[in-house]
Amino acid sequence: MKLTGVFVIETGVVNREDGIGNIATVKKITTPEGLKVFFSPVSYKRALWSALQRNKGWSVPIVTREGGVVQRTGTIIDSEEFDFAGTMVAKPKYERYGTFLVDNGISINNYFGDMEFMTNMAIAKLYGEDEANIINKENFYGIYIMPFGIELDRVGIQEITTIDTKIRENDRLEGKIKKIYKALKLDEKINEEMVGKWAERVENIKYNPGTGATKIVLKQEERKRRLKELLEGMGELAKRIEGSERNLSPYFSAFSLDYIAPKYLLPMKDFLKKKVSEGGHIDFEKLSQELENFVQADEKTIKTADYMRYNQVIDELIKEIFKES
Repeated sequence: MKLTGVFVIETGVVNREDGIGNIATVKKITTPEGLKVFFSPVSYKRALWSALQRNKGWSVPIVTREGGVVQRTGTIIDSEEFDFAGTMVAKPKYERYGTFLVDNGISINNYFGDMEFMTNMAIAKLYGEDEANIINKENFYGIYIMPFGIELDRVGIQEITTIDTKIRENDRLEGKIKKIYKALKLDEKINEEMVGKWAERVENIKYNPGTGATKIVLKQEERKRRLKELLEGMGELAKRIEGSERNLSPYFSAFSLDYIAPKYLLPMKDFLKKKVSEGGHIDFEKLSQELENFVQADEKTIKTADYMRYNQVIDELIKEIFKES
């Protein structure tokens, strides 16, 4: 099962390019419809992981230099972030493909070269100097559309095939966890208290002596907690940049458990582009109805929410995913 979604986000510059001289540039992409501003999946996810660590108590993942690259290591047992984001390099010792997939957030409206001229003159005067450094910042404010997907069947489940943990069937759960981290050469980074806490999250750990594969399955309540907190975190998210915050909370959201890819992104884009070109108010009730008509033609279902109903719709999705009455 896969949950697909599309967010409509209204905000300013979310992340920038490296810059040209004293010009702080925004990330831009050329499209058949003009020059668009975008923010990257990496920028969005980093803001999300940081927020979940601060607000939901998510674990900071174990990080090592694997294959010459600093990246997440460990397993889904110790880190919610590792569960959703996986590793950065394909097929390392800690192989884990991410279950949470985000595309670029691309603006509906075009970039027209807005600039902001800034200096540090006030600070320089406090220092007793009349000189000032100058910077030009490209500015932008608009409506972004961001599709994403979550592979629900893999959340809280991990199969380790790159190493042999040599777990025995009659090993205690804590003993199995220790053997996994010893095989991963991470045993120096854990202790008895951590292992005891982690064991409460685990439903079972099974070892296949024929293939040497180890399968970790977390308890349903743990999988439910992680998914719910992820979606709630996405619904109330900001990114710190240049001494301020950019609001990344969705103005409007659409979700479906029937599509393998968010095909309903297409009528959303058409509706939003038309409204932006007309300069009129975006009627999200009308957009919801158009999406309902679109998915009914595919004999599928969709859930939509404005910012007022977001958490209510998330609760409905969680109940449907975990088959709660």
